Amino acid sequence: MTAIAKKRVFRATGYGLAGLLTVAGAAGCGSGDDKDTSKTQDNTSTSAQHSSDQVVQATNEKTTRAGSAKVKLSSTVVADGKSKTVTGAGVMDFAHGTSQLTFGQAGKRLEQRVIDKILYQKPPKGEGSLPGGKTWMKIDLKKLAASGTAGSDQASDPADSFAYSKSLARKDIKKVGQESVGGVDTTHYRVMLDIEKLAQGDEQKAKKLRRQLGESVPVDLWVDGKGLMRRQQVQMTVKAPDPGSSSQKTGGTSKVKSVMEFSDFGTGVNVDKPAASDTADLTDKLIQQNPEKA
Repeated sequence: MTAIAKKRVFRATGYGLAGLLTVAGAAGCGSGDDKDTSKTQDNTSTSAQHSSDQVVQATNEKTTRAGSAKVKLSSTVVADGKSKTVTGAGVMDFAHGTSQLTFGQAGKRLEQRVIDKILYQKPPKGEGSLPGGKTWMKIDLKKLAASGTAGSDQASDPADSFAYSKSLARKDIKKVGQESVGGVDTTHYRVMLDIEKLAQGDEQKAKKLRRQLGESVPVDLWVDGKGLMRRQQVQMTVKAPDPGSSSQKTGGTSKVKSVMEFSDFGTGVNVDKPAASDTADLTDKLIQQNPEKA
């Protein structure tokens, strides 16, 4: 099962949907107040750009303040000429990152819970046995990220995917148009991911991100009249580390499109940890099997 977890994203064989990379960023909400009415016509496009920037930059914060929501997810990965799609649904607490989801692929189902940055997964039957005949696997996401190993960016936490909306560029924001998402009127925006924000000032992490993702990662947001995110779409061309070699090298390339949709804001999120007696902690094993520093 650990081998499946390691190859989850880049080989499109498993269930990791949201955790392509461990991300967290902070972006402020810009504001502008032009009082020169003599230049109103000349500044129409600039004002519209400022307005779009304000909406986009505030979306993550406003959605987080909503507390929680039901979430639907889908991720399509194209690699080696083959396309595979994973879908999921469940609930998510934006403030604390707690979530409970069920993923499906090719008729198989995987249950996942994230509590206090601890990821629990119950793999489908036939996907390999866990140590001691356990039913659930456990990965400490904080410990994995702190280890800096090559496997630290391949665990699946939907809160990480949502956090992309905190790391958006402030320029070249395109207002695509008005669209309905789940029966709710929204405005569709397109913006680029800001690699520097994503890396949180860590130069080595920024280099790694550019090596894996390139410079341009488009993010589409559908925002309702209250400023809440109704849909987020991220499209990436991901270069996988070359197995068995230094992490400075890359192997195959995968095209990934991940979509999250939110509804029923404020819904209850009550998630219980699986019984410790039925859980296998694979954190250290995953770190040991990926010794190269990211």
